[in-house]
Amino acid sequence: MKTIKTVFFTVCLTLLSGFSALAQVTPPAPGPVVPPDDPYDPDIVPIDNHLVFLAIVAVVLGIAIIYRNKIKKASV
Repeated sequence: MKTIKTVFFTVCLTLLSGFSALAQVTPPAPGPVVPPDDPYDPDIVPIDNHLVFLAIVAVVLGIAIIYRNKIKKASV
């Protein structure tokens, strides 16, 4: 069962990444220049503000999940 689940998620991840790469749209035609500090510009992605905190939370979550799995295996 575990092998089937791993294969399923691997195939889904591969298909998802492949389709997202194919879903790129062509760039828009040249038009009026939008100032780079415009908060309503759709090309600006606001995730770069707290990336360090996001990485720390991801590491802590990964450690917690690994620790819980080891405790479950040790108790069985």
